Amino acid sequence: MTPEEAELAVEAKVAAIVVSNHGGRVLDFTPGAAEVLPRIVDRVRGKITIFADGGVRSGADVLKYLALGADAVLVGRPLIVGAFGNGREGVAFLLNKMKDELQQAMLLTGTASVKKVSRDILYRA
Repeated sequence: MTPEEAELAVEAKVAAIVVSNHGGRVLDFTPGAAEVLPRIVDRVRGKITIFADGGVRSGADVLKYLALGADAVLVGRPLIVGAFGNGREGVAFLLNKMKDELQQAMLLTGTASVKKVSRDILYRA
């Protein structure tokens, strides 16, 4: 959750890191993964694979994390809901829905590839 921790992972020669608050802001003032991800990416991009996790509920959320610099995005809770709701078919349904949402968000933002998502697609106040 910090650039310093990410640098320690690079120094330890690990293959990848996961930027995540593990689904629980136990303290009200703990930042979310999306808040800290850009600073981490600015410090270690290209040195280590960066996964992001937390609050991903749609394909548009996946695109946002990619725009913030994640190499890949992890999805947890929606898949659990799908599995509870309808087992394997429920998980497949949700993954296909997220894929369709991701493709739509890419079209609407002019993003041609998940490997090249610009931060400029994000609204910043």
